[in-house]
Amino acid sequence: MSANESKLTGLQREAKRQKQAVLENGKYAPIPHRIYREVLPELKEKYDGQTARDCLTLYMYCHAYVNGLSDTAEYYWAYPTVKKIIEDTGLHKDRIKGLFDVLETEGLMITRKVPRNGHAKKMYMPLYESKETSQNPASGI
Repeated sequence: MSANESKLTGLQREAKRQKQAVLENGKYAPIPHRIYREVLPELKEKYDGQTARDCLTLYMYCHAYVNGLSDTAEYYWAYPTVKKIIEDTGLHKDRIKGLFDVLETEGLMITRKVPRNGHAKKMYMPLYESKETSQNPASGI
């Protein structure tokens, strides 16, 4: 045990163990601290508190459903249905499109409609940096 590790309380060691287990098992998407420290306050100021909160709920939800299979065209895209988003998040149906619009405007989400099984499927790519901090996203799907 390192000197720093020996200074940790039992609860701190348990939190560290859990974090390490999640990282090792790939059951996570890294969310930069700036999302809550900078983006949330910016959204709250530009729109309102409820919209800011709901945007980040939707943003995190899409991160949780990103396709992690690198050998597919849907890699890094999430494609839950609006019905599923509503059921899982409790967001009102009438707000979903507007929230995605805000996320796209702020450069935190890319959305695309793609043909799939004879229908158009809406797909979502949550980004890790806003448009102000990232380079132009590559086109694709």
